[in-house]
Amino acid sequence: MNHHKQGHIRSVHVGRTQVLAKGHPTRGLFDPYHFVLTLSWPRFFGLLVLLFFSLNLCFALAYWLVPGSVANARPGMFWDHFFFSVETLATVGYGEMSPATTAGHIIAVVEIMFGMAILAVTTGLIFARFAKPKARIMFSSRAVIRQFDGQRVLMLRMANERYNRIVDVSAMMSIVRIERLKEGEPYFRIHDLKLRRERTQVFNLTWTLIHEINEHSPLHGLTSQDLANSQARIAVSIAGHDETVAATVHAVHDYEWQDLVFDGRFADVLREMPDGSRVVDLTRFHEVESEPATP
Repeated sequence: MNHHKQGHIRSVHVGRTQVLAKGHPTRGLFDPYHFVLTLSWPRFFGLLVLLFFSLNLCFALAYWLVPGSVANARPGMFWDHFFFSVETLATVGYGEMSPATTAGHIIAVVEIMFGMAILAVTTGLIFARFAKPKARIMFSSRAVIRQFDGQRVLMLRMANERYNRIVDVSAMMSIVRIERLKEGEPYFRIHDLKLRRERTQVFNLTWTLIHEINEHSPLHGLTSQDLANSQARIAVSIAGHDETVAATVHAVHDYEWQDLVFDGRFADVLREMPDGSRVVDLTRFHEVESEPATP
């Protein structure tokens, strides 16, 4: 009997769908830069603390195993050597304890080199994490399919949560669903959904994406049940140049078939005040109302 190794299993989220990928080993140690950048902030600082204490314990053990290597360290007192290692790794040096032998000086030189390298790498990693541009785009929790200006359309809206200027913004929308091949096999297909307006010069408040459901649209004639049967998912992505960080930012969002509301409309978030000023009320951003009856 042939036995196949199961291999490593990783959880990958596609929208809200969890996919388990197995058979390919995790290579975090062979791709450390990407591994560190993808860690959450608590895990990142936890890794730094673990590395700091591990190195100091190793060097403290080296000093401790060489009697007399550290002046003014109490004989056999491991923690004196540990605190001396902390001072040396951080290149502080309070003057109370110092290397006393040739072996002690050699260990201290190696530790100082480690300390300088770790300080430089840590500074670079923290800067890279802070400098990584990230858009703060809010997507409506649901998308609607309705009559709009005499045409059946799919609509969703977005808002720039920072209210800064993102210029030269482009948007893409597609539907991912299971289709049956001529051979009867299920197959995931991606169809682009053409937008009425795919680009905008400036995006600093809100933007509504509209796809016309005509005879050329992959959504033409489909019902909510049809979307459910094909496990349809709407994928949206936008990209633009953020003037604040002077870098390209992007955002993606997915809508499962359950998030599509038929014959609904978004609540108005833009209203005009008596003095003529306009107000965008984002507290109603996610609200969907019933489509008013056509007279």
